[in-house]
Amino acid sequence: MEPVITLAAAIATTRTLVKSASHLREIGQGLDQLFTAQENEKKAEEKGKPKSRNQQVVAIRAGEGDAAYDDETSLGSVAADVLEKEQLSRNLKALQREIDNKWGKGTFKKIELERSKRIAEKHKRQREKKEEQMRKAEAEKSFWVKFGLEALKAIFLIAFVAGGIYGLIMLKASQ
Repeated sequence: MEPVITLAAAIATTRTLVKSASHLREIGQGLDQLFTAQENEKKAEEKGKPKSRNQQVVAIRAGEGDAAYDDETSLGSVAADVLEKEQLSRNLKALQREIDNKWGKGTFKKIELERSKRIAEKHKRQREKKEEQMRKAEAEKSFWVKFGLEALKAIFLIAFVAGGIYGLIMLKASQ
């Protein structure tokens, strides 16, 4: 499914949920899908196929061939992109008005603001968790380096003491 279609579907679903919802919690999943679709709006385009019916109609009327579908600068591609963005913008504004009308002016903006705060907090927690993991890994590495050095010291000390005892035994045996 194309991201534009996903975004349009998310808007339509959320608008339907708004009409029947009695509390904001009931539209939470729809809003989450909507915001996710907005973030993932980068289009995965297929070669040689129109992105939308609008692009196909404009390409036909402009006399562009099938190669124009792949060309992002063709009239059909530009028109399709602009018209799709405009339609999505209108649908999003309609959803915003419906939410604001049902739960009070500015509710949609509050939802967007709260979501952005939570995303920032989530990223901060993830960053702190990653830093903590790096500190633990560094501490563990440091532990094993120290352990290795102390083990080598112990081996050299045992070898030195054993060599000294062996030397003393040899001295006594040679007398």
